[in-house]
Amino acid sequence: METKDKTVEQKRIASTVEKRLVRAPNEAKAAFPAVLKQERVSWATISEPQYFMVVFLTPEEEKRVNEFVAKRLNPFPGLVTTGPEGAAFRVEKSRYMTIKSCQVSNSFALSLGPDSTILIQDHSQSVNTQDVGLIAYKIPLAYILSYGEEINEATLYEYFEGLVAYSTNMWREAHG
Repeated sequence: METKDKTVEQKRIASTVEKRLVRAPNEAKAAFPAVLKQERVSWATISEPQYFMVVFLTPEEEKRVNEFVAKRLNPFPGLVTTGPEGAAFRVEKSRYMTIKSCQVSNSFALSLGPDSTILIQDHSQSVNTQDVGLIAYKIPLAYILSYGEEINEATLYEYFEGLVAYSTNMWREAHG
């Protein structure tokens, strides 16, 4: 599934996801988050003018995301702002920023500046919207890359691959 695609080659992103995460050897997967150990690994890409995101979904979240996309609503309200709004975290020109096990309510989670690579793991978000009311969701795992001078449509794949490699190394080290 994808939304508002810039000119991202989905096959190149899918190849990295499949090779490094979905079809990783079982001994490597032992250290991976639970969402990558599901029988069917579900993921979506979100392409915006300022950033690109790959998010992994539980079956419940996949259903919610599909409903939001069908209604032309942002499937992750309150997660990212690229405007002047305040947020729990401000990230700009950062590599391998890791945001793990956070809960954010009625605020943007991430104020996103240029040229950053971010790993989000086990994130809970709730936001009260005028259109739909209270929306609460969980993101088990997401990779976000913001465009800038260094990260652009040509270099996105290299930076995405690097962020995925960073995450798998981090999980293996933490797993011992």
